[in-house]
Amino acid sequence: MYKKFLWISHSAINAFERCPQSYYYQYQYRNPETGNRLQVVNPYFSLGLSVHQTVEELGAMPIKERVNVSLEDRFEDIWSSYSGKKGGFISERQESEFKKRGEQMIEKVVNSDFLEKPSTVIEEKIPNIDLIPEENIKLVGSLDWIQVMPDGGFHIVDFKTGKSKEKNGSLQLPIYNILASEKLEGKVKKISYWYLESDSELTSRTPEPAAKNLKTIKNKALEIKRHVKNNDYPCHYNGRCFACGDYHKIFNGQAEFLGTDSESGKDLYFILKADDIVKKLIHMETFDPKEEKVFELRMEGLGTDKIMKELRMSEKKIKETVSSVKKKMVGELTPRELKIIVEKKLK
Repeated sequence: MYKKFLWISHSAINAFERCPQSYYYQYQYRNPETGNRLQVVNPYFSLGLSVHQTVEELGAMPIKERVNVSLEDRFEDIWSSYSGKKGGFISERQESEFKKRGEQMIEKVVNSDFLEKPSTVIEEKIPNIDLIPEENIKLVGSLDWIQVMPDGGFHIVDFKTGKSKEKNGSLQLPIYNILASEKLEGKVKKISYWYLESDSELTSRTPEPAAKNLKTIKNKALEIKRHVKNNDYPCHYNGRCFACGDYHKIFNGQAEFLGTDSESGKDLYFILKADDIVKKLIHMETFDPKEEKVFELRMEGLGTDKIMKELRMSEKKIKETVSSVKKKMVGELTPRELKIIVEKKLK
């Protein structure tokens, strides 16, 4: 008889704790027409995927082969799959800036001896174990890299491509430790983050006993299970939620459907946001210095009186400048972009 499992991961726990409704859209909802999950593309998401794919897949290769692979060329090829709108980029300059960040991360790997050390992989692409069998709950996670230490022990490494660092008490590495301990014939002796944005070296620690975190993970899993069973996914911020707001835009017709990623089984959506359109206009050097300053202050929510005081301009001059800004935007933006920026920002 078919059993429907609840899959618990570090990212699922985080999503639920940020906003249960966001968790629902990411992990429980399926498009009734395609049967797929939803994914909103954005530059940070695309940067992370590109860097991870460039490095992770080398873990299964013999050292002699992978040290001769050009990571720069691999990154270039993989990046092309996320170029433009399909990567969530609103302008060429924005894409170029994120691509440069990715290239710098890859350079850190190239300049280290990381790829020269032995590694192994777990046969399952997404390893999982029974977390609470009687509740049909499984623990799942994707391990970026498993290094084999000289004494035969294992070192779990997780690549980080964001600017923020994992908070104390995070369950990510403990979950990876539990999964690796079950799936590998040997002891996990070291676990690390590699913050590729800022660090050339790994941030390492000795793994805690699995039992120390297992109870916490199970309790969080059971809490999620109760909400799933009751179909109860409240938003903590009454519809003004950063976590689930983009999903509402999908259902409100404010997102552009880009197609389906067959590998992940997700329908991809692009969402135009006023802040990104502002960046696009600044990047394109659309305005002269005075227009740009008025534009930026208006984008910050300042009214005419405050702008007059800040720039020592007359009300008439400010109105003329705003009018000029609007005319220039008409020539640079699509009708949809123009509507978003005028309605939500430049009033």
